[in-house]
Amino acid sequence: AIVDALQALAQAIGNPNRGEAGGAVEYQGLDRFQRNNPPSFNGGYNPDGAQNWIREIEKIFRVMACPEGQKVAFGTYTPVEEAEYWWENTRQCLDDKGQDVTWDVFKRVFLEK
Repeated sequence: AIVDALQALAQAIGNPNRGEAGGAVEYQGLDRFQRNNPPSFNGGYNPDGAQNWIREIEKIFRVMACPEGQKVAFGTYTPVEEAEYWWENTRQCLDDKGQDVTWDVFKRVFLEK
């Protein structure tokens, strides 16, 4: 019984999102993504920096064989400061319009901005 309890505790600690609907599945692999040292992007007018950021993020996606359904979650984890606030607002607008936010949709609106 003690072994079973310790195993259950170890699983709970190793997977804190386990009880959330879809949380564990959606973010499974985020630690692997982060181990690849993805660059952050803080926003501002920087067309070359934006293109380079996309290229580096997609390089990590290829190495990880990242599923399409996780690309937006992982890629949008790295914008910071101004870029992070922009994405929060843009995501809300896209959701309100009923737009399915894929990585291609994200790249389009990101590069337009």
